[in-house]
Amino acid sequence: MKPYKKISIISLVIIFMVLITININNKMLYPQVKAYTNSEDVTDIALSPGKNPTELNYNWYSKDGDKKSAVQIALKSDMDSDEFPINKAKTFYGEISKANDDFFANKVIVQGIEESKEYVYRLGDGTNWSKVYNFSSRNPNQFSFFCAGDPQIGASGNIASDEKGWINTINNATNKFPNASFLISVGDQINKGNNEQQYTAYFAPKQFQSLPIAAVAGNHEGSSKGHTYHFNPPNMKNPGDDYDFKYGDALFLMLNSNNTNEDEHASFMEKTINENPNAKWKIVVLHHSLYSSGGHEDDSAIVERRNALVPVFDKLGIDVVLSGHDHSYTRTYQMQGGKAMGKTEKGMDGAILNPTGTLYITENSASGSKYYKIDSKNNSYYEAFKQQIKVPTISVINVDKNSFEINTYRTDNMEVTDKYKIVKS
Repeated sequence: MKPYKKISIISLVIIFMVLITININNKMLYPQVKAYTNSEDVTDIALSPGKNPTELNYNWYSKDGDKKSAVQIALKSDMDSDEFPINKAKTFYGEISKANDDFFANKVIVQGIEESKEYVYRLGDGTNWSKVYNFSSRNPNQFSFFCAGDPQIGASGNIASDEKGWINTINNATNKFPNASFLISVGDQINKGNNEQQYTAYFAPKQFQSLPIAAVAGNHEGSSKGHTYHFNPPNMKNPGDDYDFKYGDALFLMLNSNNTNEDEHASFMEKTINENPNAKWKIVVLHHSLYSSGGHEDDSAIVERRNALVPVFDKLGIDVVLSGHDHSYTRTYQMQGGKAMGKTEKGMDGAILNPTGTLYITENSASGSKYYKIDSKNNSYYEAFKQQIKVPTISVINVDKNSFEINTYRTDNMEVTDKYKIVKS
């Protein structure tokens, strides 16, 4: 019996050595690299829609600018417990540059996103990594998105109060509509364009670690580089910082209206629309409202923009224009040639059928940091509906091949304050 016992011990030793070797090889192939050790190593995470639904743009702040910028992403189904699936992940590298207050801005574009999938990702430099975050892609053929006006964190004089209002808006909106594809922020994200405390408050909602933001610069960001440091938009095509992205049947034309060279905007829009001839919906986003009910409506700078841009929108067949700047809510009639269109045909659900002209929406404050008064007695020729309830509001917009529906909610109780639907047969 003794020889067998000796052989058994030797076998166990051999098996043990083999297991150690396999474990070492696995660690060499798929090393579980160390995580960032300081919470400040990754801050102000901002995802943005890519040029189309197969791409996703990342932006974040880090304290170290000597290393690379990298995003590692994998399907959530490949996660084994809490271990990030390194062997099935893809790594994408980008650019890093000096930003405000000794921070560095990291910009990376991730490709190969499939629709209606759950992903996990982490941010880092290729060696050191953040904790693991989640992202879910949506169906671009039938989708919804949020539209938020002028959070302008810091405008009240109390950053903490504005942050609280903004977090409440995002919490209530995403709780009611958890499957929104992204958020459009129509400018004046913060009150002072290089104030990093205000930006930290703007990015405080945890949902922004998984909800992409398509933002345009407002006048409070127009003269600073803070906006550029914090967002990574796709398809920048002209000196005026206009960009575009395609999502399903919708083409989004994002204008930096701080640039008053309207010829540049016109050229950008015409070129982009020609490149996307199959877009069913053409949606323009800019900060400065061309038709509003607040105090800026008669500003000479607004009148000049209106006189220059409205004819371009008419010529290009723009369906909807989303904007802010006047901190009160306005929905116009269908507008063409600077005039409100007459009677429109309505369907059984009240939807407007095959309308002529462009719909203009001016958003109210989405954080409650600042409201503007409106003239509630007299209605201008373009005002179909206007409102100032001095409660933060946010719009939820549903888009498919045949319809565009906008519903606006007060964010204290998420009751509808306005709704409008366009149907194209």
